[in-house]
Amino acid sequence: MLIGLYGGTFDPVHCGHVHAAECVRKFLGLDVIRMVLNAQPVHKSSEQAMTAHRWSMLKAVCANRQGLIADDVEVRRGGRSFTVDTLSLLQSEFPQAVLCWIVGEDSFATLTSWRRWENLLDHCNLVVIPRPGQNIGFSEQIKALCRKHETAYFDATRNGQIVRANLPMRAVSSTEIRQRIALGQSIADLVEADVEQYIRRNKLYEDNISAREKSF
Repeated sequence: MLIGLYGGTFDPVHCGHVHAAECVRKFLGLDVIRMVLNAQPVHKSSEQAMTAHRWSMLKAVCANRQGLIADDVEVRRGGRSFTVDTLSLLQSEFPQAVLCWIVGEDSFATLTSWRRWENLLDHCNLVVIPRPGQNIGFSEQIKALCRKHETAYFDATRNGQIVRANLPMRAVSSTEIRQRIALGQSIADLVEADVEQYIRRNKLYEDNISAREKSF
């Protein structure tokens, strides 16, 4: 079984996340993609919406999409969210599966700052997706890792590969969505209807002060 893993704060989950997950699933022929909710992300500031809200929105989106599953493994584990620990847990849960961790180029560029980054490819394949409008540079360490592990032909039977999924991605960001909400603007083109309704119903992100400050 081929399982894709797409981690994120999903604050909120948006059309860009869904588009990326579905594109990678089709590109690599993955059986499913588990959308892994970051509970306490290490490399980002604290989330804007409570975990319960982010989880509810993610579940609503995945319920409407074949091949996408909302996964709260990091929430259930508790504590800070380290990718290598999450991968180890999921390997135990799906011992017969090949795991593919999907990561944006910007995050991939910081890989050497991740906890036990040298061991990541023991647990999975890394699938690197582009960030629209961004020109990402890689350190010599990252370039060396790519020279050793990057492959043009994905082998679905093993871990240890770096795969570049050079697919067209949608330029959507959760920050932009939160700013639009704080400014009273529409987000209908950026999130699914269930997510927009949930945000409005629970009055999420309306007190995003930074967005209001940027408008003056």
